Amino acid sequence: MDRGAPYVHMANKMRTDLGQALARLTDRQGGVVSRAQLRDLGFSEARIHRAIAEGRLRPVFRGTFATGPIDGRGRMRAAALACGQGAAISHRSAGALLRFFDKGPVVIDVIAPPSRGRKIDGIRFHRVRTPRRDETGTVDGIPCTSPARTLVDLAGTVGDRTLRSCFERAAQRKMLDIPAIEASMDLGRRGTPSLRALVDEWRRAAPLTKKGKLKSPLEAKVLPLLVHRNLPAPHLNAPVQIQNGRIEVDFLWPDHRFVVEADSRDFHGTDLAFERDRWRDRELLRVGYGTLRVTHQQAERETTAVVEAIAARLGLITQAGSKAVPPTQQAGAASPSHPAK
Repeated sequence: MDRGAPYVHMANKMRTDLGQALARLTDRQGGVVSRAQLRDLGFSEARIHRAIAEGRLRPVFRGTFATGPIDGRGRMRAAALACGQGAAISHRSAGALLRFFDKGPVVIDVIAPPSRGRKIDGIRFHRVRTPRRDETGTVDGIPCTSPARTLVDLAGTVGDRTLRSCFERAAQRKMLDIPAIEASMDLGRRGTPSLRALVDEWRRAAPLTKKGKLKSPLEAKVLPLLVHRNLPAPHLNAPVQIQNGRIEVDFLWPDHRFVVEADSRDFHGTDLAFERDRWRDRELLRVGYGTLRVTHQQAERETTAVVEAIAARLGLITQAGSKAVPPTQQAGAASPSHPAK
């Protein structure tokens, strides 16, 4: 027995070393590992099968395992591992990873090299052009398509309203890159007309989000309406000096002393918010600023009326729709205002 002791000690040490190496790897990978990675660590097939039987490795997708409970991102990591080198999470799943959606699909979307042609339960392979290097990246270590490529892919799989919402969320998160989207577009691909329409709508508005910040999806919905209709670009979430301090407004035209506030129910639907908004309007009025509040429904269903009201206040059109005389040239103008260039 004594002569066997060194062997037992070595075997125990090997198990400990393998266990520690596996723990370090799965800590980096959100609790998942592939069969190929287990082999690289030194696990034999017999040891892998034993760990599965004992519940220490739980199958996720074919050839991938979890060492404990995993969340949606852990499943995405496992899907990428199952599809091998060069695979990227894509379409709706990439949209969820980039937070363009609140929740991703149960079946995970993947773009993989043509060699990964076999079906894997729980994974949806998309037979589209393999992403270029500049069309991929990682989120928390998970390989996925870039924001621009994701929006291009979504154009062929979601409706116009959902695609518009994804553009708005991308803008809110400073991920809306119009030149990159155009570079990723392919002629004849499904969804291209809807994608081009949104690109045209956001072309002038998107650069503003690089300088300023959009705090809500409603602000992201209103901004392209303003800029696409050739209205002067506003300052985003800009400070305004009032009599007793400063407040931040959603859209500001300082030369025209005019403010537009995006009123969503999420942020403005309580009694406290109602009172605060009235106080803000009063304090802005005291220092000479006019305010227009725009709701989500107005932005979607009364677009023309909203834009015309703003244009009239900026001195671009009269109520009859003709070009206005600059306010500074009107008799009895209450406050100076500058015509748009």
